[in-house]
Amino acid sequence: MALNLDALVETLRKPTMVGVVSDLVLFSGTLCVAVFVGLLVGWAWRPRWAAVLVGGDEEKPDGNGSRLRPSSSGASGGAGSVMGLPIFGSLKAQLPSGSTSLIPYESSENVMGGLASSSTEGGESVAVTTEDLEYLSRLVEVTDGGPAWQQMMDKSLPNMGYQAWRRDHPVGPPQYRSRTVFEDASPETVRDFFWDDEFRMKGKWDDMLIYHRTLMECTKTGTMIVHWVRKFPFFCSNREYIIGRRIWDSGTAYYCVTKGLCKESKDKMYSAEV
Repeated sequence: MALNLDALVETLRKPTMVGVVSDLVLFSGTLCVAVFVGLLVGWAWRPRWAAVLVGGDEEKPDGNGSRLRPSSSGASGGAGSVMGLPIFGSLKAQLPSGSTSLIPYESSENVMGGLASSSTEGGESVAVTTEDLEYLSRLVEVTDGGPAWQQMMDKSLPNMGYQAWRRDHPVGPPQYRSRTVFEDASPETVRDFFWDDEFRMKGKWDDMLIYHRTLMECTKTGTMIVHWVRKFPFFCSNREYIIGRRIWDSGTAYYCVTKGLCKESKDKMYSAEV
């Protein structure tokens, strides 16, 4: 940046108008080329869901025609109000989640180190607990006492609505929250759609996911630990993620929680789907 400013100052000091104009044209041309290359790379590597928000020709999942409850995803929670947590007496092991909030992880070989700090339920160590669900409920209801959320986007399509917020956390990285409403899809359909990692890759709707593997699955609680590798543009290296995820079925709604697993519990990040 300093070099660009120095070059601009030297250009303005040219003794002739022709010299000033020629240097300014050359300077502007360089900036235009850089902007064009950046836009080209960004468009080429955009995820497919981004094209839905821009173009509006999205493929909606087949459903039974019922409206999906407002869903929310993000690093810290959802936008829809939970209106109090119900009693989660029914747990289903194979149910899919509708959101994924991820933290880069160094290596899948260290996943057991991250589980060492997990809480226990029924005498068993689990990666995603009811405490995580309660914490996310406070974030969804905006009762966590944190900073105010700032809206970033509010986009509507004939069969879909999307809203996004962000806020600066006083002791951590920025937090993001989003809310998506599908008009013509059932909660079960969207739940299955997002949970199916194999379909993510084979269907090419999430073309950033290049590898996935289930590392652990609890048949009692339905908690899963999965390993993802996501690709980034050629000037960035691929990133690994170790994700814990679990679904609560309250009878009237699904509460889908995903969490990045790290060695220290203070490094965990959360997301919720309501």
